[in-house]
Amino acid sequence: MHDRGNDGPPGRRDEGRGERRGEGRGDERPGGPEGTEFLDLEMSKVLYEEAAQLTRAAVRDILRQSIEKRLRERLGDRLEAIARLAADELADDVEANLDIEARIAARRQTRASREAAVQDALFPAKPPREEP
Repeated sequence: MHDRGNDGPPGRRDEGRGERRGEGRGDERPGGPEGTEFLDLEMSKVLYEEAAQLTRAAVRDILRQSIEKRLRERLGDRLEAIARLAADELADDVEANLDIEARIAARRQTRASREAAVQDALFPAKPPREEP
């Protein structure tokens, strides 16, 4: 959640922030009967506060959509061309990195195979004894 700081309604700035029923207010009173921690007796206020905080995000989304629409109208083809160039460059970099990783993995496998061959040459496995 976005913390609204001091821009909320007067006297309600701390609601909905874990300070219900005595929590965090500095008093040591019990918050209610055991097993009732989940209750929020001011749910309508909590829901309103949540809605109030979401309105700013909604306005930003509407503004963003409007801006995107206008930019597409005026610059769409040119922006798409630039976006394709940037995407292709990133794809080339990813492919190059994957190729390098594959070469490194192949080299490690070759080295491990060689090390196993050296171990076999130095310490040949003894054939199992036949029991009389």
